[in-house]
Formats: sequence, structure tokens, C-alpha cells
Amino acid sequence: MKYEGKEFDAIVATPGCGKSYLCDKYPDRFVDVDEVRLRCKYIVPENITRAELEKTKGNRHFERRAHYDEYVKDLYNKLDEFVKQGKTLIVAPHPEAIDYLVSRNIKFAFVFQGKDMKQEQTERMRKRGNSEDLIKQNAEMFDKFYEMNKKENKSVVHYEFGKEEFLEDIIKKFCYKF
Repeated sequence: MKYEGKEFDAIVATPGCGKSYLCDKYPDRFVDVDEVRLRCKYIVPENITRAELEKTKGNRHFERRAHYDEYVKDLYNKLDEFVKQGKTLIVAPHPEAIDYLVSRNIKFAFVFQGKDMKQEQTERMRKRGNSEDLIKQNAEMFDKFYEMNKKENKSVVHYEFGKEEFLEDIIKKFCYKF
């Protein structure tokens, strides 16, 4: 992918921009690293749907699978396999996932909500079935997250998205060929 003359091979994107939607729509092209991370970290029933997983955010009731170092090693091995398969990693901004990209020297774009996205973010989370507690927590932290996201400095592309813009639209701007 390429944007403003800068090339990259992965995307780190904040909540509510359409990571899961994109990965569901194009499973042969994209990997939802957040789901892979969750399944490495916790014992998650194989038959649980992505929608059901969304509802557990903010209140994970799954038993931990392994200690941090063990689950990160498992996560990195799985991600290495996806990269070998030529899949594009779509990553939520969890430190261990970003550390994976940095440690493998994988250049990435960082996609985050614009300052005026607070209400739309709340509605997107509600529509996808997140708990009201999680929605409230994110709304309360929105401004702090926005300021942190503006300062992110490990990506080669820093993209602030606006209202009614979703990751599928954004990666078309990144010259991704579907």
C-alpha cells in the first residue's frame, strides 16, 4: 500500500473504523490481529462468533491461556505465518501487536478517529453490540485517546479519519487493489 509517497504493508487502526468488517469481507486478504491476539491470550471457544466476541470487550470472562511471554510468542508465530501467506495485518493499537510490527521491521499506517468523531464512535460501538459500560468508558477517554493517537510516532503514515469514513474507504486511498 502507498499513501503520500510512503509505502507500508500493515495497518494499525483504532476501534470502530471497520477492522472486523474488512477482515470478514476479505478473509483471504486480511487478518484481524486483535482476534488472533485474543485467541492466543485466552481460552476462547472455537465456535464463538466475532459478534459474540465484541460483546465481551471490557469484560473478558475467558480463562487466560498462558503467561504474557508465552502468549506473545504464540501470537508472533501465528502472525509470521500470516505474513508468509501474503496476508495484510490489520492491527488494533495493542502494544504487543505494534511491537511485533516494529520487531519485524514491517512498515505500517496508523489510522485513528478525528477530533469530531466522538459521537459517531459511540454510535458505531453501540451498533456493533459493545456493552454500555465499555461505550461509556471509551466516550470518557475519547479526548485522551485522541491526543495519544496524534502523538503516535512508529508508523510511516499517520491518517486521521473523519465522519462516515471507514477502513475500507481509507485503504482505497492507500492504493489497495481489491
